Amino acid sequence: MEWSTLFNAFIGIIAILNPIGNVPIFLGYVENEDPKVQRVVALLMALSVFVLLAVFFLFGTSILNMFGITLPAFRLAGSIMILLIGLRMLQGKSKFENQGIETKAVSDGIFSQAGNSLSRILVPVAIPFFVGPGTITTVILYAEKSPDFLTSFLMIAILFLSSCIVGIVLFGSRYIFDKIGRNGTQIVVRFMGMILCAIAMQFMIDGIAQLLPGVLNADFIHSAIK
Repeated sequence: MEWSTLFNAFIGIIAILNPIGNVPIFLGYVENEDPKVQRVVALLMALSVFVLLAVFFLFGTSILNMFGITLPAFRLAGSIMILLIGLRMLQGKSKFENQGIETKAVSDGIFSQAGNSLSRILVPVAIPFFVGPGTITTVILYAEKSPDFLTSFLMIAILFLSSCIVGIVLFGSRYIFDKIGRNGTQIVVRFMGMILCAIAMQFMIDGIAQLLPGVLNADFIHSAIK
């Protein structure tokens, strides 16, 4: 895998995780918690996101094989899914509407409270707000472009770095939301949506190239599948 592909993978994963755009969603689920508990929940959430991403990266292809799904078919279906998410974000919308829940304070320690909060919001915040169908699709498609140990290691490092960025953003989520406000959040969401649309079209081009070798211009196909 080329360094440019690794960079594209990092940008694509960050775009679809959309940490800034999901700040209001995260706050909606933990706003009644103590600020210290919120920060611990943010770190635990980032760890959960990394574990989920790593699992789908390592075993996603095996799951496809189990169901008899070919990579070109998954690539095309995934590109449509990512495109729909990108178009939704271009309209200034997050992946889902925030339903919000109220959390109750408990007398346990900070980590105990954070663990209780995480267990309540792991679904739906970690899944599917952060690691939804589009994210899973993106990770599996990039796993298909990681044929050797070194490339796979670098991709897992990218997943870890992406999760760390999620943790940092969620850790300072209240400060970030207060500073950029709803208008700033909408700008970030729309920009990330445009990036996702471009990535989706590239995945679609690559999928068609696998099904119809020699038909498309090779200059616009990722080198991993040429």
